[in-house]
Amino acid sequence: MRRLAVILIALPLALSLIVTGLLQARKKVVMPDNFGTSEWAAANYKEAVGCLKYLADNDVRQELLSAPGNLKLEAWEEFWEERDPLSSTSENEFRDQYFARIRYANENFGTILQPGWLTERGEVWIRLGEPNTIEKFTMRAGGKDLEVWNYWVPRNVYLVFLDRTGVGDFYLLNTSEMLDEVFFR
Repeated sequence: MRRLAVILIALPLALSLIVTGLLQARKKVVMPDNFGTSEWAAANYKEAVGCLKYLADNDVRQELLSAPGNLKLEAWEEFWEERDPLSSTSENEFRDQYFARIRYANENFGTILQPGWLTERGEVWIRLGEPNTIEKFTMRAGGKDLEVWNYWVPRNVYLVFLDRTGVGDFYLLNTSEMLDEVFFR
């Protein structure tokens, strides 16, 4: 009888810990060491072009995808050469930074349903980089977590993210007009 009482008490606790762990789980994205390089792009061309969604519009991405097979890598390299800030070096610093941001977003902002680079925090991180400050407010806003990211350039901008579901799936609360101003100015 005593054993049954212990089981009846322990079972709900164990189940709640399991469910909480599952809800806080992040979608695991396997990223090879050569992620973002020409070698990786050649082997994963469609995925590589898809990663450009925050950098190139649909027409540019479609043009890259429609390049003939033997010219795909050449089109990829040309795309990045146009964006290389220091063409005098052998590295493309902008490309390296862009794919490093995608990697960081995947490692830190993923949810159970989405890889980090496809979340709203991931998009902001990839487009704008690391914020100057991040303030985290736990269990505010009606029991939900908030994060406030502050960017000082080009002007002092605060981006507010709310975990609406309570499982680490943050949504950007700022208006899209304001974001367009930040992203495209």
